[in-house]
Amino acid sequence: MFEDPRRARLNLRAEFARHAELRQRPAAAPGGWLDRRAVLAGLLGTAASAATVSYARGPAKAADLPAVTLDGGEVVLSDAKVARLAKRLKGSVIRPGDAEYEAARKVWNAMFDRRPALIVRCAGVADVQAAVKFAREHRLLTAVRCGGHSASGQSTVDRGLVIDLSPMRRIDVDAKARTVRADGGCLLGDVDAAAQAAGLATTFGVVSHTGVGGLTLGGGMGRLQRLHGLTIDNLREVKLVTAEGKLLTANARENPDLFWALRGGGGNFGVAVSFEFDLHPHDYPVTTRAITYGAADIRPVLEGYFDYAPRAPEPLFLAVVLVRNAQGAPLVSLSANWLGAPDQAEPVFRTLEGFGKPLAARGGSAKYLDIQKQADGGGNAHGNFHYQKAGMLGAFEDRAERGRLLDGLLGFYEANPLPGARALLLLMGGAVNRVAPDATAYPHRSAMHNIDVGGDAASREAAEKYVDWGRRYWKVVDPFTGGGFYINAAAVDDDDRRVAGNYGPNFERLVAAKTQYDPTNQFRMNANIQPRARA
Repeated sequence: MFEDPRRARLNLRAEFARHAELRQRPAAAPGGWLDRRAVLAGLLGTAASAATVSYARGPAKAADLPAVTLDGGEVVLSDAKVARLAKRLKGSVIRPGDAEYEAARKVWNAMFDRRPALIVRCAGVADVQAAVKFAREHRLLTAVRCGGHSASGQSTVDRGLVIDLSPMRRIDVDAKARTVRADGGCLLGDVDAAAQAAGLATTFGVVSHTGVGGLTLGGGMGRLQRLHGLTIDNLREVKLVTAEGKLLTANARENPDLFWALRGGGGNFGVAVSFEFDLHPHDYPVTTRAITYGAADIRPVLEGYFDYAPRAPEPLFLAVVLVRNAQGAPLVSLSANWLGAPDQAEPVFRTLEGFGKPLAARGGSAKYLDIQKQADGGGNAHGNFHYQKAGMLGAFEDRAERGRLLDGLLGFYEANPLPGARALLLLMGGAVNRVAPDATAYPHRSAMHNIDVGGDAASREAAEKYVDWGRRYWKVVDPFTGGGFYINAAAVDDDDRRVAGNYGPNFERLVAAKTQYDPTNQFRMNANIQPRARA
């Protein structure tokens, strides 16, 4: 029996809203729920006017702002209180009704159309400290924004406070020491450009308008990962404003427990206001090859990919994507970047082309900076509606187990066609796997692949189809992941149990760090780790 499609859409909409509401409420909040109308308005697009905000008690003037607290209750922020905060800042406070508000509240993923009570745009560390202390004083639900790229909408909040680091963009490159220090509001493209001016680079993600802070704290995947490790493996130091408003330095010598937790534990521990990274020489072009195979070759190509993965050269960055052409026919596409010496690329690409009989193979060469911006548009552009579920896979050298995985991957994909939906495998391994699982909070050091299913849409209605498709697909894929996932790809419907399971043996150490540095769970808009209850 199939569910009535109209009822299914309504159920999906209600469930999506419920999960968004739960993400903003503490696990055992003594207070009331967030106002459901406000959450639905933020998540499902029932927008309030620019001059007023729809809160539980009706329209509120900017001079008298009701805001949501950590326990789901309500506090009124008077104009005088907000004015006092503004006087302490070099940056600015943006409220509903201000000319900048509509633009300032927007985030990358249009799925989350939330309306904060206040947005504090921080010009420096002192502004961040002032904002954190204000949030603590009024127990405000707080989100931290750098690039605003959170796939699950955690860089914004309905009726709470957003600490916006985007004005903080200073970068200092020490070419002799091969290091770079970047403020917490920098975007990946900012740092890439500064480092490349000196012929250097470090592992950063593949969309240049992503924020450095969010990418780094979650682990940090990128084109150079198999050569130089994850972003966190190149991280030397973080300066962090804690929930008490204190500025701490975390590195291998100072606060090493915090430094360990920040390398993969996400935004759970405070506001990261600066980062220092190691850089590596990289002053030659990236050689590329895009290879497409038809439906008959999909399984042989995936078999070839799984066989090749453990022995693939480390300069190879490789993504394998199940897609459909304009006529709806299923295809598999290999996108390969060679980050080593260009004259060594061709034998590797010939191996990839030998997985089947390519329908097309297109090669090229591009500057590293250009290739790092190649994925900025299309589905990754600001203002699209994104949904994804993601997890980690092992090498699957056992043929029987691999066969079951491929049966599930291909069976669902073929039986549930949806234009624009994707199933993507990203090759891990290399330097990523040479780090011990307990050396950093990021535990997935034996994973050979990251798998991602979902899609990007231009409208909310179209995105609902990807949400439904992605969730159903994930029921097929998840049994093969062991519960591990990249927290920067966390979905809005991932709960605390999935977060705990993700970290495995590292989880209790993360709980200890959370309890020490954020005992009230002020910073909960993330893949949240609950602190231990006070005795």
